[in-house]
Amino acid sequence: MGRIYLLNDKYPIPGYLLWIFASWAISLAVFTAMGIAVWMIWGEPDHNLLDAYPGYISMMLGIWGVYTGVGAMLLWIAMWIYWARVERASSSVRTGWFLVLLFGMHYGALVYAFYLWKAGRIKTVTSHPVVSGAQ
Repeated sequence: MGRIYLLNDKYPIPGYLLWIFASWAISLAVFTAMGIAVWMIWGEPDHNLLDAYPGYISMMLGIWGVYTGVGAMLLWIAMWIYWARVERASSSVRTGWFLVLLFGMHYGALVYAFYLWKAGRIKTVTSHPVVSGAQ
């Protein structure tokens, strides 16, 4: 037996889907943090920084960038779907998240996704009872 993931204690979601969305969110956060760190250290370079790396590292970073870009777009779409279909907060809260998603684009979706995980809107429920102290 595996785990069951529930969205808002009501909607079951497959585990693989949760892991895909989590990987997109983490990839976007790490990619952005790494880009900001590089920008703060070297500023605006007058050449392409990827040219300084060997070909296989440039290729890996390029593939990661494509994965992050596509994932950011799909995460943004998924958060809009969540906002439209699942979110049942007050109108002022919904308006606030609407503005975050509208003007924040994929970073707004990232903030919204992390908020949902932190607020416990996505929960893990075991499919069998857990007995304390059992060996």
